[in-house]
Amino acid sequence: MPGLIQNLLAYPRALRPRRHIFLLSHMRAYTSLCGHIMGSSPGICGYYEMHIGYHSWRSLVRQKLLYFRDEAPKAGPFRMFDKILHNDHDMAPQLLEMPRVQALYSLRHPRHTLPSILRLYAKVDPQHPFTTPGFATDYYIARLEELERLALGMQREFFYFDAPALVQDTAQCLDALGNWLQLEAPLSSHYQVQKKTAADRYGDNSRELRSGRIERAHETGADGGAAVPQELVDRAARTWERVRETLVTRSAARCLAAGA
Repeated sequence: MPGLIQNLLAYPRALRPRRHIFLLSHMRAYTSLCGHIMGSSPGICGYYEMHIGYHSWRSLVRQKLLYFRDEAPKAGPFRMFDKILHNDHDMAPQLLEMPRVQALYSLRHPRHTLPSILRLYAKVDPQHPFTTPGFATDYYIARLEELERLALGMQREFFYFDAPALVQDTAQCLDALGNWLQLEAPLSSHYQVQKKTAADRYGDNSRELRSGRIERAHETGADGGAAVPQELVDRAARTWERVRETLVTRSAARCLAAGA
């Protein structure tokens, strides 16, 4: 930690209290794309998954210390962004109740998510358990159950969007997000390619992410990954249906995709 503080001497204003935006979701739900859209806003710092937990207000300070070790703060007022996609990166419920924290939730259907997980890990780490349908399904179900638990415990408002809405109904989704977050500038479908874009451990490493713009996509068929047994897809889909209903019902604002 002392070393991180030393690195911040050039940016002392970065340690001031900030508002924080958290995307609570799961792998392969267009979260890297969402992060780049957020991080390209003039009022938001952060675009990749930081792989840290948030246990108390001290974690919000740690987030800034870690992020500004490698990145410069933007001019003017800004908010911090991070995405949490794994249950081993804790999100303390009390943090979600803080007035300066805004929570976004997003889900993608398992018939697209599970093959995409298998395809990703077959490429980047063929020995990882995520290359097996059962392990990927267990992760997906456990993650959605944790998202439901967090949402049910929240007293403050949150925003929910179907992940496909980002690429199917881009203008509507970005307008709704920007309005709910009360951003000073509208979110754009064009984004900056950053120095950690498509880098290992920092999210999606696909060529498409380097394009700098959202490409309209339709959720048709499997996502190019290995076949997932139908019974696993069905089991995961039952969890998706329940959790999505919970999030839609409890959200203060939402953006839904047809046939999500």
